[in-house]
Amino acid sequence: MKKSQIKKWLYPLAVASLVMLSACGGGAQTTGTNGGGSTGGEQPAGQAQPAAESSKEPIKVGAIFSLTGANSPLGVPEKQAVELLLKEINEAGGVDGRPVEIIFEDDKSDNTEAVKAIKKLVSKDKIVAVLGSSGSGPSLGMAEFAAAEKLPMISMAAADQVTNPVRAGIFKTPHTDVHGTKRIFKYLQEKGITKIATLNDSNPYGSGWTQQIQKYAPEYGITIVAEEKYGTKDPSMSSQLTKIKGTDAQVLIVAGTNPAPATIVKEAKQLNLGIPIISSHGSANSKFLELVGDSGEGVLMVAGKLLVPDQVDANDPQAAIIKKFVDGYKAAYNAEPDGFAGYGYDGLNLLVEGLKQAGGDASKLGEVLEKVNYVGVTGEFKFSAEDHNGLTEDSMIMVEVKDGKFQLLK
Repeated sequence: MKKSQIKKWLYPLAVASLVMLSACGGGAQTTGTNGGGSTGGEQPAGQAQPAAESSKEPIKVGAIFSLTGANSPLGVPEKQAVELLLKEINEAGGVDGRPVEIIFEDDKSDNTEAVKAIKKLVSKDKIVAVLGSSGSGPSLGMAEFAAAEKLPMISMAAADQVTNPVRAGIFKTPHTDVHGTKRIFKYLQEKGITKIATLNDSNPYGSGWTQQIQKYAPEYGITIVAEEKYGTKDPSMSSQLTKIKGTDAQVLIVAGTNPAPATIVKEAKQLNLGIPIISSHGSANSKFLELVGDSGEGVLMVAGKLLVPDQVDANDPQAAIIKKFVDGYKAAYNAEPDGFAGYGYDGLNLLVEGLKQAGGDASKLGEVLEKVNYVGVTGEFKFSAEDHNGLTEDSMIMVEVKDGKFQLLK
């Protein structure tokens, strides 16, 4: 082949190669961070894309949820709710024109993993605040580290110890075990019930409930005639239920997260326990109904209003935001959101509201959040220097399982 012919053949090939290289590597790349911080590939739903959406640096926030393990029925909907809201926030311009980027981590429902994850987010990812975790144990470990690092944190865990005593920058969105205990006791007073038995998880969540029940029982004229506990992974609680059956308890209070409460209900029916069962808000989701089946009929539960969104009074201050969240969540995931999804949704809304009031200055976030008043799907939050949960038992409801569904008790 002649030299002139070789040049004619090579030239278009070289141009084509340059075009291919430019398309593959010359443009701006987006980085998706999910779980262990993997990069590249398809962007996760809701993940901020700062390079494409804004020339300003993103505000980096960590989110540690229990995406696997025993607390995954809590953590998965929390993550979904955060992703849904994140997309909305960034489409509306983020915070002062800066997109919010959330880096998700899975604590595998393990306390040690949660602490490892928050340390990684601080040292490697340089986050300015963190959401999580789903469970009380992991959240308590995270809170200790976050407080020492002066890192603002909003937890999705119910244990009162997360925010009591108050620590600078540490907040939470769920109703506490104090709120749940008081709401149940008010119901028992109305029904003239004075003798109770308890069967609570031995983990930090269940232990917190045990402490609050012991603390507030005298105030409400309640006597604890039996007090039992179980391990989170125990397959059966029939021996504890047999002991309780031999007492004169008028009602059984159960505090734990699924699947154990459902197991307790089924075994109680098999043993003909013969007294009502009231479950804590730790099992207030559709998973409980799925696990308990027909045995759940008549079970009572304390919960937030989001558990029965279609039964919330139209004049309720929370009605509008509950409807907005439920409609958006159903459109995105073809499923009803539960209270745990609500904790994540409120957590990110509170964080962003704090950042906006702080003018995007994360160093002021902890101080600013203490002044935030916000009507959320969980309740009406009124944070203060003395209260980093901001809720009361008045925004909790009592429900009963009827025909396989939760029904509001009025």
